[in-house]
Amino acid sequence: MLGIGIDTGGTYTDAVIYDMDTKKILGSGKALTTKGELEVGIAGALDKLPRELVPKAELLALSTTLATNACVENKGSRAKLLMIGFDTSMIERLKGIYASYGFHDRSQFVVIDGKVENIFSHPYDPDWEELEKRSNEYFSDCDAVGIVQKHPRANGGRFEKKAKKVLEKVMDIPVTLAYDISDEVDILKCCAGTMLNARLIPLLAEFIAAVKHVMRERGLHVPIAIVRSDGSLMSEEMARECPVETLLSGPAASVVGGGALADEASAVIVDMGGTTTDVAVMREKEPVMAGSGIHIGQWKTMVKGLYVDTFGLGGDSAVRFKDGELYVDTVRVIPISLLAAEHPGILKKLRDLAEQERFHGCWIHEFYVLLKDISGKNSYSEEEQKLCAALQDGPLITMELAAIMDKDPHFLRTERLEEEGVIIKSGLTPTDMMVLKGDFTIYDPEAARMAVQCLKRNVSIPTERIPDAVYDLVIRKMYMNLGRILLGQRYPKQAGKFAGADRELLLGWCYEQAKARVDRAETASSEECGLALTTSLPLIGVGAPIHVFLPRVAELLGTRAVIPEYAGVANALGAISGRIVTRVLVRVKAEYQGGYCHGYSVYEDGERRLFKEYKEAEDFARSLAERQVYAKAARQGTSGQPDVTLTVEKIKSSPDDSGVLFETLVSAVATDKFHI
Repeated sequence: MLGIGIDTGGTYTDAVIYDMDTKKILGSGKALTTKGELEVGIAGALDKLPRELVPKAELLALSTTLATNACVENKGSRAKLLMIGFDTSMIERLKGIYASYGFHDRSQFVVIDGKVENIFSHPYDPDWEELEKRSNEYFSDCDAVGIVQKHPRANGGRFEKKAKKVLEKVMDIPVTLAYDISDEVDILKCCAGTMLNARLIPLLAEFIAAVKHVMRERGLHVPIAIVRSDGSLMSEEMARECPVETLLSGPAASVVGGGALADEASAVIVDMGGTTTDVAVMREKEPVMAGSGIHIGQWKTMVKGLYVDTFGLGGDSAVRFKDGELYVDTVRVIPISLLAAEHPGILKKLRDLAEQERFHGCWIHEFYVLLKDISGKNSYSEEEQKLCAALQDGPLITMELAAIMDKDPHFLRTERLEEEGVIIKSGLTPTDMMVLKGDFTIYDPEAARMAVQCLKRNVSIPTERIPDAVYDLVIRKMYMNLGRILLGQRYPKQAGKFAGADRELLLGWCYEQAKARVDRAETASSEECGLALTTSLPLIGVGAPIHVFLPRVAELLGTRAVIPEYAGVANALGAISGRIVTRVLVRVKAEYQGGYCHGYSVYEDGERRLFKEYKEAEDFARSLAERQVYAKAARQGTSGQPDVTLTVEKIKSSPDDSGVLFETLVSAVATDKFHI
């Protein structure tokens, strides 16, 4: 049976056609991701596959870094969080803790009162009439809403479900319930995951629509599967409801694909894309799972998945300067070489600026590019509308746009437009340095050469040394992050105690001594004292630019780099070679009153079931977990006959039989191939 795998990254869209019986790649294709029109990049990659094989495909599986990149760059659709039963004064007092979970802007919170039954002695419902009356006032300026309540287990999420009905009665807007997507105990992780899910719903809907449009044009009418953060597959229906499950879709697919391509039992998988580098660990052919919810960018979430460490470093990371020194930013920009290929007119603007040899402090060599038309949208200010209108006819260099807006370039307020994917900047990137050094020959190097000349009076090194300096910065950043990850894996209990500036200082010393040993063949015997950070694990490299940087990083870490033949399309392979894994958790809670256990409760669809005897409660929980996992697996795309495993864990005050029982966790896991 043949299947097609497609991965849409921040820079490239990759496709493979794969024989799912012989486990062989029969063809591959790569095209640029076009953010404003995703279907262009998808069609470009798909059309590079063997034409005679594409109609024979019976499944199309997708992975994407769109959600990953949206979190790292803090982008996405506009959403708000309806918080039921929270204390506004406490939110303000704990604003630092909320910020550590990703909530820096508390204007996205709408808080209403309410106290759940079975917890408070005087419970009461929120004022539903007031919520209905003020819904448009609260939410008319956003694209989606997330709802989370305090103590959801106490009443089976009844407040959330009622609030959703109220909103859907008066508004046509996607609504996400925390209770539906997670059983996480940490309420702030629930808040973060729910908010992200709401923000990502329009983004993933746009992605799926683009894929289906391309499929219809080519007469492809096959089921769609999408990679989740744990590397398993889910159906289109489930992905539309829970896009937060795709947070690490692309990175998870790279782990599955990298493991399939490289014949290594244990390894570190390093996937360098356009915006981020994703690192995972594989032990004895199995990827390491994350111990808690995924932490990505500024967000701490309840989403379970593979252990993937994502940091902002890619081929399209902005190369900028501050106080005369170059640095690689975490922000993605369009490589100036790519922009020049699409808009040759920018070459003259760059050449004119380079000839001026100006000193500047706000990267005036960068261009602004329009991605989405916002004309007529009331949610954007008059100034934002004017700025986007100015970009309708093509990219503008910073000083041009500043003149049109009648502003000093330092005071161009484009942050919100960039965050929401309306505009994007174009500037120098590691990709441009690869073009200048001849490691990437698709583009003409003239634009990159002119942009580098624009930095002449703004950096402390000669312009001819800038490409090598950027390579060193990329290699150093990759080494430092891999060192951090390896130390965290080797010493997990000490990781929290040794972090921040001290760790960076140590890793910096390790890096400099590794360079000295490799470049000058210094040995330990020639040093009075030395620091060495090494690993026996090979580094498996995937992603388009990885072959340029990873061999050097591996050498500095005392190991070897493995770059498979299809490294550039590993994510697409990971998508189509995945399987379905479904997990459900049911809790049996011991109910105490005055030190006496008067029964055991289990929630089913928001209804509390109370049992006098423990065995009755556990038997019911087992049956419920099995029924729920079959139903969820069917929604995820199984054949209806998956393999199901049940496990029971009792949480007690002490591990022996004399310990007091608090609750029992009944877990059900279903595994299956995707149903065709």
